[in-house]
Amino acid sequence: MGAPAPAVDAFPASVALLWTGGMGMDTRRVLVTILVAASILTAASQSQGQGFPTLSGLPGYQGFPGALPDTGYYAYVGVRKYFSSFTSYQFPDPVNVQLNPISRLEWPWEQICGVAKVNYGSRLFELNFEYASTGLAWSGLKAQDSDWVNPDNPGQKIIFSQGKAMPRVWTFDMSFALTVPNTPWIKGIAGFRAQEFRFTATDGIEGTIGMFDADDNFIGYLPVAQFRDLPGPGIEFSQYYKHFYLGGVLASGVNLGIWAPELGAPVLYVRFQADAAYVTGKNHDQHLLRTDSLGFGVQRDTFENTRGWSWHLNLITALRITSYARIEVEGDFKRVKTTGDHKLYEYSPTYSISRGWTGAKVWSEQAFVGVNGSVRF
Repeated sequence: MGAPAPAVDAFPASVALLWTGGMGMDTRRVLVTILVAASILTAASQSQGQGFPTLSGLPGYQGFPGALPDTGYYAYVGVRKYFSSFTSYQFPDPVNVQLNPISRLEWPWEQICGVAKVNYGSRLFELNFEYASTGLAWSGLKAQDSDWVNPDNPGQKIIFSQGKAMPRVWTFDMSFALTVPNTPWIKGIAGFRAQEFRFTATDGIEGTIGMFDADDNFIGYLPVAQFRDLPGPGIEFSQYYKHFYLGGVLASGVNLGIWAPELGAPVLYVRFQADAAYVTGKNHDQHLLRTDSLGFGVQRDTFENTRGWSWHLNLITALRITSYARIEVEGDFKRVKTTGDHKLYEYSPTYSISRGWTGAKVWSEQAFVGVNGSVRF
């Protein structure tokens, strides 16, 4: 990644104008997502079983009972391209508490993933299963590792390194959506989502403006920055999220054959989902893979166990080509923020350290566009 990943509270300024009051930024975003989902559901009480308001006046409008054109089982295959996506974490110094953070690691990805989905849909409910995984680990973006180690100047970054990120990603999502009575275009949804991200910082370069004693304590500034190459793999990082979510789905469709009879009877479907989730997270950072080649003489593992929230938006537009096949374009965004404990295990031929403390922060933004094809069976 050419530039550092967005800061924890980065958010578009046009949206940030909405946030006032005393709540934290991410708390407000989760609440707004919940309100959007609730608005989708409570709109049913005003519709009294009528068609979707923005499409009901159009020729060929069809009340759409969910994400699927017709009752039945569907199988999907497709691809999705991630962009501007990253996961980051940081932790404080337990002794010099003003060093917060003392270290931050940022892992970006822009991968193309293959996706397979199976679901069943009817007017009453939907049942969905989805799995997606990266193909190639190579990425042009750079992983970054930053350290602030001077307790007398906690805002000054002292050490910085970057290298190839080598991302590997998979996600699994299962959900159940139930139609609101007398309103087939609105559903409540509950689901579970699991994600794993793995990265290997490879062929990096490290720079520092600090001098350190034999115990690796900061003792002063160098007259000029010093740099060194970090060949081969340096850091192995893995992260695992579990999302337990609730939300709402709004869906409808238009029969395009009314306007263009020569096309037959294709139907354009639109499906929008908003949900918020309680999230648990686990990190593992194997931090000094190159101990032999660079003579560090130390091996270090860190772990984070965190909990927090996420919010998620998904928009699908799909064209039914025949009664058995359709093609869809999908856009998706989610943001995750968790906090919790940090544990350090460090060992060498002469000593070992095991300790833990609180204050770890983990956050992630994930965005993709995708294309899927499906058949009914």
